[in-house]
Amino acid sequence: MIRFLVQGILILVVFIAAWRTGEKPERYVATIYLAMLFASGANALLAESDTYAVYQGLHLFHFVLDVSAMVGILAVALRYDRWWTLWVGSAQFIAVMAHLLRASGMEVPPMAYAVMERWPIWIAVLMTGLGTFLHHRRCRGTANVT
Repeated sequence: MIRFLVQGILILVVFIAAWRTGEKPERYVATIYLAMLFASGANALLAESDTYAVYQGLHLFHFVLDVSAMVGILAVALRYDRWWTLWVGSAQFIAVMAHLLRASGMEVPPMAYAVMERWPIWIAVLMTGLGTFLHHRRCRGTANVT
């Protein structure tokens, strides 16, 4: 529960920063992760399942959520010239691969599956925050040069 709360606060901070100081790529990616947070939270409230039991098999809801996020991030990465979107997309790809490994029937321990699914989101959100910060700093620096 604490992990979810900390992750939610981090996503919310990055979302607000992206909408205040970023442009379309920062806003789009931050919105994707905020939407994932709300969808995941709603699923957790409605499903009421044991986390360990969910990671014994394929976590279908998160698989669909992660694939949708990867498609959205890929669209942003192809449309806009931002280096960090490639890193975010790569992190999201790791989460999708965790699901594909589990779906293929490979022996993936529940803890490894959980880590491969969850940790890339932290990396992606931090990269989105870093990309937003660097874009803001770059724009502010060029605005002062006349």
